[in-house]
Amino acid sequence: MTVIIFSFGASPAVTHYEALPRLRGDEKVEVVVGPPYLGGRQSPGDQIGTTAYDIQQVCGGGGSAGHRLMVDDYGQAHIDWMWQDYPGQTMRYCAWNARFTDGTYYGETQASGSWSGYVQIDITRDSDPDSQRSVIAYQYDAGTGYYSWIDIDGVNLGGFWPNDPKTPGVADHIWPVICVANNNNILMATGDYNAAEHHLYLTTDLGETWMNIFNFDSCATLSYYLCASKNPTSQKVVFTHTQFITDSLAAGQLDNDVWYMISTDNGMTWGECINLTEYQPTDTMRACCDPYAIFDADDVLHIVWTVRKVDTAAYYQASKILHWDELNDTVTVVNSPSIYYNEPGGWWIGPSDGGNYGAWRVPADKPVLICDTTDNYLYCIWGGNDDYTDSSAAGYINDEIYGAFSTDRGLTWSDYVNLTNTRAPGAEPGACYDEDWATAHLTVVHDSIFVTYVEDKDAGSCPHGEGTLTENPVRCWVFPTSLITGACEESKEEPLPYDFEVYPNPFSRLLNVGFGKGRGLKNIEVTIFDVSGREVLKKRETSGISETVKLDTRDLACGVYFIGVEAGGGAEVRKVVKVK
Repeated sequence: MTVIIFSFGASPAVTHYEALPRLRGDEKVEVVVGPPYLGGRQSPGDQIGTTAYDIQQVCGGGGSAGHRLMVDDYGQAHIDWMWQDYPGQTMRYCAWNARFTDGTYYGETQASGSWSGYVQIDITRDSDPDSQRSVIAYQYDAGTGYYSWIDIDGVNLGGFWPNDPKTPGVADHIWPVICVANNNNILMATGDYNAAEHHLYLTTDLGETWMNIFNFDSCATLSYYLCASKNPTSQKVVFTHTQFITDSLAAGQLDNDVWYMISTDNGMTWGECINLTEYQPTDTMRACCDPYAIFDADDVLHIVWTVRKVDTAAYYQASKILHWDELNDTVTVVNSPSIYYNEPGGWWIGPSDGGNYGAWRVPADKPVLICDTTDNYLYCIWGGNDDYTDSSAAGYINDEIYGAFSTDRGLTWSDYVNLTNTRAPGAEPGACYDEDWATAHLTVVHDSIFVTYVEDKDAGSCPHGEGTLTENPVRCWVFPTSLITGACEESKEEPLPYDFEVYPNPFSRLLNVGFGKGRGLKNIEVTIFDVSGREVLKKRETSGISETVKLDTRDLACGVYFIGVEAGGGAEVRKVVKVK
């Protein structure tokens, strides 16, 4: 068995303790401009636009994944992102696009004035899908300072932008996150550029008037999230955010608790704000950022968040994704241990001699939950990298998108799968495959998960001084849930008439399928599939002499595969993992 052992002689990286700057989106990025993206090899999904602004979430990563893609009852995807021109950096605005049910697109469209950004999206509720319209949110300086705004499309996928923007009208309450409740109340959460506070606003008339219903202090990170239940008769809304704890570093940006509160009447009134985590000074983990929540098919609340490892008051680049639900009231770990090293606690790590995960980032972060309302299965996707050697030429980690699933409301989770699997260690600007800032629709649609993300062509956050300015594809990726649950369904055929062994597992250059001494093979077919079900390697053995089928796997990328063995009228499938 081949296992890469991580030696703790190389300590996990320690971050700087000073507070990181807050970004409004109008800062000039003083970086070297890299080569334009010329296409060729690509990350998965359809390119629906571009942007030179590689970060997308509030303040460059401190906040949750939020919503930049939502699907209406027709199965059409409404999508937005923060666009910036390349290479001049002369404009920045909310871009919008839509995916029709036949897989074609409306086209990249400017949806707000410049300078604006840090965008979100939801859809108005209506029993008639023709009346379900995009609701976009962004911050924008119309000449008197930055405010948070919403705008609503004129008709379903009309693309009438700007249409009639509305704002709560409070300067510097920016980085908006929104959700639309079942009665079309719109909730907006914002940060505060001048104070460590979060604010919650409500409009009952599509933005004509606003009420400031809550303010939260002790919020050093711009980490908050809103979600309204998608169940047709529900009136539930959840607000979740982080607040720093008293023994914190970097002005509270590194040590946080996760809080939440629920409304059962479309955001009009709210229950108490509950500290879900209650981390103590002696605890070995703290909430980093990234709270995300959904309601499942039974209207049960689920929350996921990122935790970082705490050790002797240092900020180690080690993290996990955790899950909690209100029914079981149990915290579980979503991400299984990395296949690339043996970390005793199961943490994903970034040692000091590995790549730099960058400002506001840790090895596993930005979790997003998706519910299949037909069976209440949960899917979680997140960003980061399980391989700390997969970094750009400048030393910044190339993010991948990972996934795991649960069949028991999050009490247990499957082993993770690298969904994108586009490692590019040492890649120069323009050649990276850094799949970043992924968000997804809240529910499974026709057995598929809808995702949008930025394919950053040079890893690292340019607004934080990391990497090179590049023109980056923005993608919409619709993939079957089987990418996470396993591409090869359980065989309907009879099992093999005799046992076999697949070794080593994990494997590196050579994979063997052995049938034991004295059992010669005849008419054996061995096939390796990637997680999408695509056949990547096949070998037949017809001689009846050899006891082992040997497969040369040097050309396969690292990741999860499925090996199918057919013989004697039977067939079986095993899961295998390739490592370096």
